[in-house]
Amino acid sequence: MKTTGYFTTPKPIRRKYPRTLIDDQKDAADMLIEGCEGNTYTVNTKGIELTGKGVKCRYNNDGSYYEITERLLRRLEAQYNIMTNF
Repeated sequence: MKTTGYFTTPKPIRRKYPRTLIDDQKDAADMLIEGCEGNTYTVNTKGIELTGKGVKCRYNNDGSYYEITERLLRRLEAQYNIMTNF
């Protein structure tokens, strides 16, 4: 059995995504919160090195993702501009 299909409507034209104010604010932020689970947060530090008691573990080879405690996050909020990325 053979079937033949035909497109009845033209494919829609894809437009370039227009940047919004939130995109600009995320680019200007020092760190981005990528996720949270319980009292720990996964943070993209954009190259800022974190060490100390509140750092649970580090992801990626470039060291830009850290899992940190809520207490450390509150201290970092006083020094850096931190936004959510979800």
